[in-house]
Amino acid sequence: MKKHLKTYPSPRFWHIKIKESEFTIRPSPGPHPLKLCIPLGIIVRDILKYALTLSEAKKILSERKIMVDGKVRTDHKFPVGLMDVIHVIPSDEYFRVLPHPVKILALSRIPPEEASYKLVRIIGKRTVKGGHIQLNFHDGRCHVIKLEDPFNHDISYKIFDVMKISLPEAEIIEYIPLDKDSFVSIIGGSNIGKYGKVLESPKTRNPEQLVKVAFDGSEKSIILKYLFPIGKESPVIKIDGEVL
Repeated sequence: MKKHLKTYPSPRFWHIKIKESEFTIRPSPGPHPLKLCIPLGIIVRDILKYALTLSEAKKILSERKIMVDGKVRTDHKFPVGLMDVIHVIPSDEYFRVLPHPVKILALSRIPPEEASYKLVRIIGKRTVKGGHIQLNFHDGRCHVIKLEDPFNHDISYKIFDVMKISLPEAEIIEYIPLDKDSFVSIIGGSNIGKYGKVLESPKTRNPEQLVKVAFDGSEKSIILKYLFPIGKESPVIKIDGEVL
C-alpha cells in the first residue's frame, strides 16, 4: 500500500489548496475509505483552523485534545467520515460530519447532548457461528445479535437500514428502517446534502433501485444507495447547525 498521497488526485472536498504543496496527508486504514473521509490533521488545521501548520496540528492531537466518536485520537491520519462526532475538549465544541451540497462532507455544529450517539448504516448482514446475526456498519463497526432460537426470531433488519448507537459504548439505542415516510439524508449524487421523506417502500434492496423522495417541494427518484435514514418521520439528529 502506498504511504504517500499527492495533493492533485486527493478528494476535492478536502479543504486544501492544490498548488501549495505537492503532497498531502494520506488517511490511515480505518473506519472510512479514502474517498469518503477527511484526515483528522486536515480537520484540525484547515477546517477548524486551530493550527497553521501540520506540525502544530500534530502537537494538538498528541496533547489528546480531540475526540472522535467518544475516543481520543492522536493520529493525524485518522480517517473521519459520515456521521462521525468530533469533540474539541478545550473549547467544549461538538461537531457531526454530514453530507453537504457543495463541500460533500462538512462539519455541522451540534449541542453537547447529541454527542452521546451517532447513526450507522447497515452495509452487511450475515449469520455467524451459533446461528447468531452479525450486522456490519458503514463506519467499520460490527454488532452481533445473539438469538436464543436462530430458527424462530423476529429480527427483520435490512441492508441500508440505520441504527442509532451510543458513544463510545456502541450499544444500539434505536432502529431506523428505510421505509415509507422515513426521513432521509441524501449522501451521494447530484442532490447530495439535501433532506426529504421517502414516499414509497423500496421493493428490493438493490443498491441501484430508484426510490421516490419528496424534498424542496418536489418529488424525485433517488438511487437507493444514496439514501441514509436519519429518522422515522423527523430527524433524530440536528441538521441545521453551523456548517464549517
